[in-house]
Amino acid sequence: RDRMPHVILSDRFETIRNKVELRPNAGPFFKPVPRAAFPNYYEVIAWPIDLSTIREKNQKYEYKTADSFLAEFDLMRKNAFKFNGEQSPISAEAKEIYESVKSTIDQNRDEFNQMEQAVVDQLAGKKKTSKKKGASASTATSSSAGTMTANVVLDGVQTQVNLGQNLTFGFGSDSDDSD
Repeated sequence: RDRMPHVILSDRFETIRNKVELRPNAGPFFKPVPRAAFPNYYEVIAWPIDLSTIREKNQKYEYKTADSFLAEFDLMRKNAFKFNGEQSPISAEAKEIYESVKSTIDQNRDEFNQMEQAVVDQLAGKKKTSKKKGASASTATSSSAGTMTANVVLDGVQTQVNLGQNLTFGFGSDSDDSD
């Protein structure tokens, strides 16, 4: 079964986020800044962000666009600059992380645009294929062993359903008035 567009987009974002975690100097960005170690951080930084928070938000499908995902890395960069100064090694790593994520998104912009449109269509309830108002399209076939299957499209996702053997459902009939 095909996956829903928001899941595909989320998986793509997680791949990018995981790549950031593999960077040798990304450690300071893994988790929220510890209050005990830096008590004034939360007085200076109004909107803290880190890689684990980005993961949590992504798992909740909060990012509907590549730009909203990228904005989190921009915020992380700006927070590092503000708290550590632009010349600090942590700020340099934050800048490199942001540039890396931005570059990945820019290089794949067409792909992201298509995924974002699929998410918009999904949220709007649009179907990729439908033959009747609101109903999914389906076709039934029978194998040589007598097993019936149906190709069903629901919310733009096509799947094949095993209906069993020796079943009759009136396929081919134009009547929908069986109520």
